[in-house]
Amino acid sequence: MTTAQHVVMMVANGIENDSRVLKEAIAIARTGVRVTLLGVAPNGVLSLNCLDGSTVMARLPGAFPLREDRARRRARRRARRLPLLGQQTRAEVLARSAWIAARQADLKAESGQALAARQAKRSGPVRYRLGVLDRGVRQRMLRLAGTRIRLHSRFAGNQHTWFAKTWAWYDARVARTQRLSRWRSVVPEAYDYEQIFGQVLDELAPDVLHAHDMHLVGVAARAAGRAKLRGRDLKVVYDAHEYVAGLSRYDARTPRFISAWAGHEREYIGAAERVITVSPAIARTLHQRYKLDREPTVIFNTPSRSETAVEVPDLRSRTGLAAEVPLIVYSGGVTRARGVETAVQALPMLPDVHLAVVCVPSIDIGPVRELRKLAASLGVTERVHYLDPVGPEEVVAFLRTADIGLIPILRYPSHEMALPNKVFEYIFAGLPVITSDMPSLTEFVERTGIGEAFAVEDPADLADKVRKVLADPAPYREQASRPEFQLEVSWEGQAAELRKLYGELLGRELELVERPPVQPRVLIGPMNTAGRATSWARAIESHRPEFQAESFQVQWRAVAESAPLSADRTATEAEYGTKTGWRVELGDYLAGHVSHVLFESGRAILGAGSTDGFTRDLRFLDSAGIKHAVVIHGPELDGPGWPVTRELLKDYQGQLFVTDPALLDEVEGSRLLPVIESPGDERRAVEALSSFLDRT
Repeated sequence: MTTAQHVVMMVANGIENDSRVLKEAIAIARTGVRVTLLGVAPNGVLSLNCLDGSTVMARLPGAFPLREDRARRRARRRARRLPLLGQQTRAEVLARSAWIAARQADLKAESGQALAARQAKRSGPVRYRLGVLDRGVRQRMLRLAGTRIRLHSRFAGNQHTWFAKTWAWYDARVARTQRLSRWRSVVPEAYDYEQIFGQVLDELAPDVLHAHDMHLVGVAARAAGRAKLRGRDLKVVYDAHEYVAGLSRYDARTPRFISAWAGHEREYIGAAERVITVSPAIARTLHQRYKLDREPTVIFNTPSRSETAVEVPDLRSRTGLAAEVPLIVYSGGVTRARGVETAVQALPMLPDVHLAVVCVPSIDIGPVRELRKLAASLGVTERVHYLDPVGPEEVVAFLRTADIGLIPILRYPSHEMALPNKVFEYIFAGLPVITSDMPSLTEFVERTGIGEAFAVEDPADLADKVRKVLADPAPYREQASRPEFQLEVSWEGQAAELRKLYGELLGRELELVERPPVQPRVLIGPMNTAGRATSWARAIESHRPEFQAESFQVQWRAVAESAPLSADRTATEAEYGTKTGWRVELGDYLAGHVSHVLFESGRAILGAGSTDGFTRDLRFLDSAGIKHAVVIHGPELDGPGWPVTRELLKDYQGQLFVTDPALLDEVEGSRLLPVIESPGDERRAVEALSSFLDRT
């Protein structure tokens, strides 16, 4: 739909809270390059949004059948037991025991009846003796059966305990080893991502594919290979957000899991035209480890200077602490590897100091509950404040009323090389930084003079450094506020480096350009019932020459012969219903070329959805600044299968039109939009639409 150079960025998350991905996309899009962002929909439903008014952000539906199949097969193996010892359930044991007890009761009753018959001389001695022998044999067999059931049950229980303990030992041992950690078997979700992104990438056919983080470098490499089969040169950029081989270990992040993802990275990183990463130490290590032809480009994940001016309730207003109360803050993910426990353990040595923990993703997670228990055991509960995170663009302004920013991360290879984005958030918030003595962080804070480093996991040393900084914070703040330093580490400076890299890939110098305003253009569809959308489009162009207008029609298979295509823009039912790439392309066209959308019959423009109909497009249109209205013909109000209801229309905040005067009472707040049957109808139709067209 457009000939502009096209960059697709993709990440294996929902995008919206990934500040690095968002900022990199905007940095390139503001040079006039077309940028599309792809992520994974957390609810499994495709959603489109518009970033910065022009960049399409699509979260793709996806399942993880390979990961789930691995989990099922793993569970089945661990549920197997030796067949001779059986796997009887408790209910089966109880039922069998009850049957034996009942049969024993039968035998006792039979013995009593036989004894009575003998005493009454109704039975002779031989018959009685034979009966005693028979009943004795049956009694012993029932006792043996009872013993067998008890042993069976005991052995089965012991077997279950033995198997469970053995598997637990095996799993723990395997999780700790990095040998034989083949990624295809350990993290098959790397192939699940291929099913989510692969076809869409082929449909979009970008010039550059930017894969964020370790999960998608394989998807990008395979897409580039398929492009070569089609005679296209697809350049791949791999953005290594972390040093994968040295990731911190906690919960499911076992050495085997980490080694598998590192193997995945090792296999595909060579297919990348350029590699980007987040710190000089990681860049050097990747260059040496994978023998890359050049050292990766370092793009710090830093805040924009404009973020300091955002108005947002700050830490002290959220915690209710006065300005004179010493307040240190940790902002970020709360896991064991982040070392927040060290900060809590230091508080008994800092009797007047409060700690704010801004918990990503939320305060309602297990590690936060563990922190609460730790604080209670140390008697500092009242001085630890847990807060939900704010939006990525609000972080700097939110933190600025604290006294110190903390980075107490524990010692892992990735942490030793990292310069996490929170250090830059603290800098722009004007906070002195105290970090554990990771090499990259220690070198950075000492070189720049913005803070102090303490011995990792040493609460006493952390307390000493807090007292030192609180005693005289001015020198640290002055160093952090130097204009040349802020320009160097701001996102504006990093974006310039990113544009330079992309200029080399795209073969031209990339400079910031003003986005041209979208010219007035109306899109009407997707039904074009009896050609009405096309008639309205021609009438708009005739009587409102400042507007261009298009009709849009989907060729439904059920009505293809009776309703031939007569619209300016068309789509097959397959494209409209299932082609994610087509929907993303149309979204890009709308964002760049359309100012007004008139939904026909309550149908969505951006592809088929569920019964929510046109409302599924509203978020995208609003984020792109596109005005919208709905026109109703009548049958859809009561017809089965139509994605529109009176309740849906009642809740809609935009303009409503109807084509039948009888519907004015049916559709509350609607206006009549005449069907064009003669030349005189054109002007009346355009006059009816004027309130919609004049919205800017």
